[in-house]
Amino acid sequence: MFKALHKRFHDLAMHLLREHTEPPRMALAVWVGCVVGCTPLFGFHLWVCIALAWALRLNQVVVYAAANISIPPLAPFIGFAAVQLGEQVLHGRWMALELADFTWRNAPALGARFFVNWLVGGLVVGAAIGLVGAAVTWVFLARRRDRKRAEEDPLYAAMLTASARYRPLPRNLRVYAHMKYRMDPSYRAIAGLVPPGAFTVDLGTGLGMLPTLLGVLGEGRKSLGVDWDSAKVRGGVQASAGLAGVDLVEGDVQRFEPPACDVITLVDVLHYYEPADQRALLARCAAALRPGGRLIIREGDRAREGGARWTRLVERVVTKLGWNRGPAVHFRPAADLQADLEALGFTVAITPLAGSLHPGNVLLVGEIG
Repeated sequence: MFKALHKRFHDLAMHLLREHTEPPRMALAVWVGCVVGCTPLFGFHLWVCIALAWALRLNQVVVYAAANISIPPLAPFIGFAAVQLGEQVLHGRWMALELADFTWRNAPALGARFFVNWLVGGLVVGAAIGLVGAAVTWVFLARRRDRKRAEEDPLYAAMLTASARYRPLPRNLRVYAHMKYRMDPSYRAIAGLVPPGAFTVDLGTGLGMLPTLLGVLGEGRKSLGVDWDSAKVRGGVQASAGLAGVDLVEGDVQRFEPPACDVITLVDVLHYYEPADQRALLARCAAALRPGGRLIIREGDRAREGGARWTRLVERVVTKLGWNRGPAVHFRPAADLQADLEALGFTVAITPLAGSLHPGNVLLVGEIG
């Protein structure tokens, strides 16, 4: 009986410790716990933490552990800061007290004033402390997760190495590359389709993220990236410096004649051109591929509804803002693209390739005999 009871408690404890342990949720759990811990709800912190953790699907142990920020010796300092900040938020002044204020007659009003000020100010103080704690938690756990995953997955390790090459770039380019490598599934999917020793031409390469990744993977892979955005090309050249077999050049994809190669990639490129121009570009790609070569296309499928509409809307917005440079936006059904490729002699396979920020995208892989 005692052994069975001990096992139940052990299983429950392990469940509580292991639930919702993804870095973003753990960071949010720390933030929520700090906010609760800085409020004057002493005696109720545990129950508030459990309720919020359950409602927000957070780790209950972490939320309550973070709430214990208010234990001595920090509690007096947190309380003082919260009361003063609450007075400033509610009344626009700092709280000034004299010894005469501490009388039995004033006790109820003074206690209520302290409580309200502490509650309001505690939320602000807790949110500020929680932001720091959440950031530290997220960075620590994300790096730990990356190290563990990199040990098990060579391709993921290569993506981390490629991402690190963009750190010297300006913040907007650095952050963009960091997020794209982690959140856009196309890099992993396409890199897995490029065999060792293959020469790849990446049309519309942008920052050269795919050629850089292929250069990190090595094994004789060579790549040429082409894009007409000179600022992005310069950033890609800086990031890929020293990698053997990686060349990035400025050029107009619509007029560029690809050299003979084994693989051609068009990642989010075709929709910038009219259907007739898309067919002409595909024909030039087919002519450049060696026998057995692959044409790999990632596009939004115009026929898909739901979240795919969000992908198309975002693409139109960023194009108008100038981040993505293109004459227009023309999404087509994937079935139409497949028909165009088959007319050029390709055998085509279509698979969904939708990340959390890219719903409705598909990957078309055409192989030519």
